Amino acid sequence: MSLLIPLQTAIADRLQQGLGRMVREVAADLDETAVCGLELDHGGCRSRLTPGRAAPVLHPQALARLPAVWTVAGGIVASRPAGNQRQRYKTEARFTVLAGDRLHADAGYPGAGVWALVYAVRRLLSAQDFGLPVAPLLPEQVRPLGQAERDGEPWSLMACDFSSHWLEDALDNGRWPSPQGEADPDALFARFGGRLDGPQPEWLRTRLDYAFPADAAFPADAAVRAQDAAQRAKPR
Repeated sequence: MSLLIPLQTAIADRLQQGLGRMVREVAADLDETAVCGLELDHGGCRSRLTPGRAAPVLHPQALARLPAVWTVAGGIVASRPAGNQRQRYKTEARFTVLAGDRLHADAGYPGAGVWALVYAVRRLLSAQDFGLPVAPLLPEQVRPLGQAERDGEPWSLMACDFSSHWLEDALDNGRWPSPQGEADPDALFARFGGRLDGPQPEWLRTRLDYAFPADAAFPADAAVRAQDAAQRAKPR
């Protein structure tokens, strides 16, 4: 099962615990992009998160909620074979944390300010794997997304990009999912009536047969035949 959503949730949870009173809210919801006047762009953008075409500045609803951070799963951006294993893939994903706060934090402002908030986000998330089977988060770009005035002061929204990767296993060619219990991610197919395979045969042993031709000069000239022995697991 994809680790995209569990990882996004873990990112939001760590920020919720770590940022304390720096922000009013931490949210892990893709719908927040509509409030912020942002959209997911399917072009060549590195994180796919860009200022919305119709909203060059912060949406008033978003501005009223600052200081805040919102996490967005930028999607799976690539899958490549992992080494020489045909059915195992390295899956790469990107995440963006939107950090919004006042541009300048003077002595009369009780908050941190947008650049201190950006520092805090990167400090809390960089090199973390959250106990999940993923590569630790790699910090990437920090990009300005919009700015607006509130109470006579400029407020900014910044995008902090991160990336990670994990390994995913594919089915054998021609095979169907074969869930081994309700905790198996492939139980999804059973729950919705998808086609399933029975349990895979249990591998027992491999038998090697050597045949030495009468005129063989060296043992290396021998023909080798291998045969695997397998049987179905006995019902318990």
